[in-house]
Amino acid sequence: MGRREQNKADKRERLLAAGLHAFVEEGYSTASVERIAADAGVARGTFYLYFHDKEALFAALMEGFSAPMGATLAEARVELAACPDPESTYPVYAALGLRLAMLLAERVGEVRLYFAESRSPGPVGDAVRACAASIVAHTEDILDDAVTLGVLRPHDTHVVAVAIVGGVERLVEAWLAGDTRLDPARVPAEVTALFRRGLAPAIG
Repeated sequence: MGRREQNKADKRERLLAAGLHAFVEEGYSTASVERIAADAGVARGTFYLYFHDKEALFAALMEGFSAPMGATLAEARVELAACPDPESTYPVYAALGLRLAMLLAERVGEVRLYFAESRSPGPVGDAVRACAASIVAHTEDILDDAVTLGVLRPHDTHVVAVAIVGGVERLVEAWLAGDTRLDPARVPAEVTALFRRGLAPAIG
């Protein structure tokens, strides 16, 4: 990457960081382009060279949050499809949970923004809900594959996917609120075991 391209990439990253900080601290509706640009160390006009408006910046933050999660879920789906038997899928599920927990821990600001704006009306709330819907869809695909492999009994995979994502969201909210009994290293294994046992195929 040349010097010019690096400078552009740096400015974009500074704008994303300043936008995230402003949105989390002030709320999306209160944060201003002027404040974001100033905090990023660029002129107000420069902001619009990178983002059409404040909404576009917010969407970019949500994409930066959801894309790695989606990629992680998609990679796990490929790994699970290659498993020769149901037993060999269990370590993959456990590793998936841990990778997702690490991603969330690395993006605490985006996670806080996700929760803060999840019930907002209009395009901002829509962006958060689209992020959630994408995660649910990936989870549903993994559940569908698990049923096909015989790892899980047949069930309404959409309902369970919504329940899993909703349950994980509640756990993350509690962790962000300071629940000291939630160990990020243990939560993925506990959640995985809970749903795996509840959806285990009938014996006999």
